[in-house]
Amino acid sequence: MDAKTYQLENSPVVVACSRTAIGRAHAERGVFRKVRGDELLASVIKAVVQKSNVDSNSIEDVIIGATQQHGEQGGNIARCVSLMVGLPFGAAAASVNRLCGSSLQALSQAAHAIAAGAENVQIVGGVDHMHHLPMDSAVSIHPQVFTRSSKGMVSMGMTAEYLANVHGISREKQELFAIESHRKAAQATSEGRFSDEIIPVLGHEPSGGICWVDTDQSIRSDSSLEAMADLKPAFLPRVGTITAATSAPLSDGAAAMLVMSKAEADRQQLKPMGRVLGTAVVGVSPALMGTGPVHAVEKVLKRTGLRIDEIDYFEINEAFAAQAIYCLEKLGINPEKVNVHGGSLSIGHPLGASGARIATTLLHVMREHGGKYGIATMCIGLGQGIAIVFERLE
Repeated sequence: MDAKTYQLENSPVVVACSRTAIGRAHAERGVFRKVRGDELLASVIKAVVQKSNVDSNSIEDVIIGATQQHGEQGGNIARCVSLMVGLPFGAAAASVNRLCGSSLQALSQAAHAIAAGAENVQIVGGVDHMHHLPMDSAVSIHPQVFTRSSKGMVSMGMTAEYLANVHGISREKQELFAIESHRKAAQATSEGRFSDEIIPVLGHEPSGGICWVDTDQSIRSDSSLEAMADLKPAFLPRVGTITAATSAPLSDGAAAMLVMSKAEADRQQLKPMGRVLGTAVVGVSPALMGTGPVHAVEKVLKRTGLRIDEIDYFEINEAFAAQAIYCLEKLGINPEKVNVHGGSLSIGHPLGASGARIATTLLHVMREHGGKYGIATMCIGLGQGIAIVFERLE
């Protein structure tokens, strides 16, 4: 076996991936308001195991990202859910936290282990139930953290305001970007583009009735500049440019992926969707939180030897319209390649689950539309970025 073949056979591949629909984190109208976060995660892990037809006895580790690791997401949620879904006791489990990048971090760690010849067959994913466990619940940041920046850096909305102000990203430009996100997501939903990645989960209608949830709840097909113009700034009263419409909604959801070496996939006669070609993480000033994807993408391209014009599709997490616009413009990416089925402004952003969600969507986009390479990337609170390059193998 030559070196190139060896590298391919021992590279990490994604065999299957699924996600829940993303619900609104709302006490009265959220579709998952009566469903626990660990139950959402259990549903997608079951789906990935069944969809892939993997030999469950071959699963060696489960790595789950979650930003809130207490309450129903505490006690090492990765291990708890592994036991809930009936995975073999021999499958180990760990929970990780890189804030918004948590489930992309889970995928990165799994990919590194596989490439190093350590744990092979792994389930990765993420979850956050932002209604039951708000993003600031049980968080107490030491005042000394703020000595190198400001207390405002803890508010990702304020860092987005800073980015918009410094780089002249107007409110109207942000709102047009958000409308396009909703348009693409609504079109993808009506055309059934998400049907293969979303697994139905029982939830509740606003009236209280039990229903199957298979559609992202926050997508608005009727978004308009007129409606957005009536919204007040969300973080900076009177003078701010960022509103609820140009910020990703608080959300509930989960996503999971099955990862293993190409050689193991061949041995089990499983067909991979794509392989992980490279990963990168970076740190940036907390006040420049939204710039993380720029530096992470530049770093991972250098590692893989690819040029940005060789990447066919991008999933850039839309934490804020201003942040996403900055990243597109700074990297010089053709907007037609980015978030082709909409982004988190419309679909939703359940923090710890979003990395696995955008990676799942990206792999399905690549399978549907073709193309060889794709990148999933995210900004991360307190100043970080993460990016992963996928190569389509189908």
